[in-house]
Amino acid sequence: MKLKALTLTAILGLSGPAIADLTLSSPAVAQFNAPLATFSDGEWSVTIDYNNNAYTYYGRHLRTGDTLTLRGAVLAGTPERRLYIWRNGDYTYQVAWRPNDPRFVRLQVLDPRGREV
Repeated sequence: MKLKALTLTAILGLSGPAIADLTLSSPAVAQFNAPLATFSDGEWSVTIDYNNNAYTYYGRHLRTGDTLTLRGAVLAGTPERRLYIWRNGDYTYQVAWRPNDPRFVRLQVLDPRGREV
């Protein structure tokens, strides 16, 4: 089942970040009841992994091949809506995930003032 993707994620490091709703492009691994899988909106691919006691975010722009790796997420939210938060300089990458809808995540990228970009 294909879910609608809304926007892009970030143009990595050099350009400003963006927002994306991403859909699962491969079967989820339900380890630790977390969104450990690869999600894609057709332009960006984001993989969330858990290794050595840390969550890692791997972003890849499918057209340009640009990549971004962020390690060591802070966990927040509730059991019904979990937040995984990474920092990249002054920007914040926040993945919201609901265990009852495991094939879908929402990625928000926030600028230094806390505004979505």
